[in-house]
Amino acid sequence: MKGKLTKPQMIALGVGVGVLLLGLVLGFFGLGALGETQTQAQSLADRKLKPEVAAVLARPGGAGAVRKEAVELDKITEDLAKEEEKVVGSWREGLIKASGQGQDWSTDPNKWKDKLIVVHDQLRKKAGKKGDNSKVILADDFYLGLQQYKQKSPTASQIPGLALHLSVAEKLVEILMEAKGGAKEAYPTQCILQGLEGPVVKEVEVAKPETGKAKPGGVDGGGMVRESYRLQMECSPEVFYGFVGRLSQDPWLFVVMDLSLENEQKEFLKRSEVAKKFEGEKSDPAVEGSANPKSTTPLLLVLAGKERLRVVMKIDFMGWKIPPPGKVLTPGKPS
Repeated sequence: MKGKLTKPQMIALGVGVGVLLLGLVLGFFGLGALGETQTQAQSLADRKLKPEVAAVLARPGGAGAVRKEAVELDKITEDLAKEEEKVVGSWREGLIKASGQGQDWSTDPNKWKDKLIVVHDQLRKKAGKKGDNSKVILADDFYLGLQQYKQKSPTASQIPGLALHLSVAEKLVEILMEAKGGAKEAYPTQCILQGLEGPVVKEVEVAKPETGKAKPGGVDGGGMVRESYRLQMECSPEVFYGFVGRLSQDPWLFVVMDLSLENEQKEFLKRSEVAKKFEGEKSDPAVEGSANPKSTTPLLLVLAGKERLRVVMKIDFMGWKIPPPGKVLTPGKPS
């Protein structure tokens, strides 16, 4: 008969039909996609050189277990991001305040210059006069590290950087004044702030942002701002310790990166000089016999070497920017 199949052809046809039926059954129960998924997962795991993952996926129910663990891991990651946000929240707010976001002095060169003058005058009024042991004394040429802008005004492109410099410099001086006012000094010592230097703000060409697109960087561009400031002063150990403690506790994030300490008096006094310290200030003849004669220097002060510290500090200000809308926070990384 012309259309009769040979025996080998019948066997091949039977195998083909069997494979087709098996495929239909697997597809009906949804197992075909699972098998393909497991195959792809196995291949991916092998390519990533992680045989332990491949072994898990190859087990019965392994893919479901991995999916469940992935969901739990996402939940843990989300909770961790929320806890991290509680920590960096004050640092974000600190950057917003330091940069003057939403205020005209942080965008207008003339208004920034006016604010510089006001801040400098206010700090001068809070500071002590020469010889005052109860307040911080500002050096005659102290101008928040912005001396070059006494006579000239900055350009518009420099304002964002200078706004941050002005705010951070003002904050550092205020923290030092608080430390001096709250220090319990057994022997009041002059505290002199000699200088403050900030990052160099160069004049750059400002590119016009495209309509509908967020500006790169800036307070709302995501990432982190970090700038270094150098402080030079003389103060008692109590004021210095108080200043460092307040820096670490301030809502703004300050990090002491480098520190140089030097005693005002490098060698022990000669015997003749020690004797002079015991003499104290001689009483005015007009007030001799008064109830409150001027006291001499205490013995303990001479023996302990109580004196001013010469301090040079490098302090970094760090601010967390606000992440763009819809951006997922990654734990352990500033957003």
